[in-house]
Amino acid sequence: MDYSNKKTISSLVFEYRIINVIIFIGILLPTIQFIFNRSLWTDEASLALNILNAGYLELLKPLDYNQAAPIIFLFLEKFFSILIPNSDYGLKIVPLLSYFASFFFFYKILQQIFNNTYTTIFALSLFVFNATLIYYSSEVKQYMCDVFVITSIYYIILKKYNKVQNKYYLIGIIGALSFFLSHITPIILLSCGIYLVYVDFLNKNLKLKYIIGLLLVWTLTFLLYYYFFVYKHPAADNFKGYWLKMNTFMPINPLNIDFYQFHFDKIKMIFSQLISVGNIGRYFLAILYLVGFSCLIYKRNFEIIILLFFPIFIHLLISAFELYPFDLRLILYLIPTIIIVAAYGFEYFNDMIFKDLKIDRLRFLSILIPFSILSVTPWYGFPLKKEEIKESISYINNKKIENDKVYVYYGAKNAFKYYAKIGYTNFSVPIILGTSSRQNKLKYIEDLKKLKGNNWLLFSHNYNNEEEYIITQLDALGYNRIETFRAPGSSTYLYDFGD
Repeated sequence: MDYSNKKTISSLVFEYRIINVIIFIGILLPTIQFIFNRSLWTDEASLALNILNAGYLELLKPLDYNQAAPIIFLFLEKFFSILIPNSDYGLKIVPLLSYFASFFFFYKILQQIFNNTYTTIFALSLFVFNATLIYYSSEVKQYMCDVFVITSIYYIILKKYNKVQNKYYLIGIIGALSFFLSHITPIILLSCGIYLVYVDFLNKNLKLKYIIGLLLVWTLTFLLYYYFFVYKHPAADNFKGYWLKMNTFMPINPLNIDFYQFHFDKIKMIFSQLISVGNIGRYFLAILYLVGFSCLIYKRNFEIIILLFFPIFIHLLISAFELYPFDLRLILYLIPTIIIVAAYGFEYFNDMIFKDLKIDRLRFLSILIPFSILSVTPWYGFPLKKEEIKESISYINNKKIENDKVYVYYGAKNAFKYYAKIGYTNFSVPIILGTSSRQNKLKYIEDLKKLKGNNWLLFSHNYNNEEEYIITQLDALGYNRIETFRAPGSSTYLYDFGD
């Protein structure tokens, strides 16, 4: 009997059991997050109001509340909101399904790229235990669709085909549809186009007619989408003004210190927020990323370099021209590429340090490393929350009496409107919708002084500590605070404003 062969088979069985456990957890965690059903925060609620209030044809027009989203995403959201009416669940199905599909394609990509199952375990672990991805799997926005687009398209690109033309037909169709599902599609398809030309040229088998066909289909589709849904969008100036204040456009002058500060801030954001592995893990992950990049350069693996690095380069370039911001939720789609580069670094250390060790030690250490990183992942608040206005609304529902009134802080207004729309609120009392006065906080107090009797003040999406200012001023003025309730990202207070 060949005991070495038996040992190898036993090792592989163990490794694939570990992978199966990770896959199970990868399904379980977003499912728990979905079932938990956290409150929609103001940006989600603003988009949800458009979806609920508009018909399918109306969704083709510019959206209200300074919102924008791809058309197929909006249509899918509309469909599921009708299928499961008056519930957050219907609106959260699309991002959840996008997560599951992204996870599937990411695993398939790892199988295409890596032969080492330990590297696959490492990369899958970073994907599955990423709190940022788990959060966006229940966010009623298009950002998880961005991850789905890059993973599905990259899988199609890397997959082996019996007939090579099938790849071009498939990527042409999927790429064209993706323009209507994700705003980052042009970045991904440009990277893919460069990849296809390079690979065909490298193999001295340039399929010119297919390449031209692809570019023609993609360009015409992009121009069509741009003309009808982007060109002269009425909210374009508002979007640009907001993102300018958020420092999301790369300074174009490399001689200016702001250029380097921007890149430092974005690198820090990527390894501390985008890939959420905790304070210790982020430094280790950054080292793995640098080593992985160096390995790809050293091995002259330029086709993989194009797929993994060109999206970042292109995104930064267009942000320099203020065409598309470079910010956390808008670069969510880069998570798979960053993990894969780090996995190349992990594989290098794996081969270098443990190559001559026995398989049992290799197995133990290779699995211990990713789980050691993940042990410091910020999971202390799972299921994840943001602005739990539903908890505040429920508190008012349970505590209010007949003559109470409700004042809604302007930051909570759209979330309140959404939950009123789906019948979550049970208020048969007057509702006062507050207005913004960011340049003169004193006006909030002047408006509140006009209230009479008992009033609930409902807060969420607190801007610049305005809630604290308002409550401090009311207490200082001697108004009687009867009730106080606080939830993550939301709160409510009952005040007696007198007769």
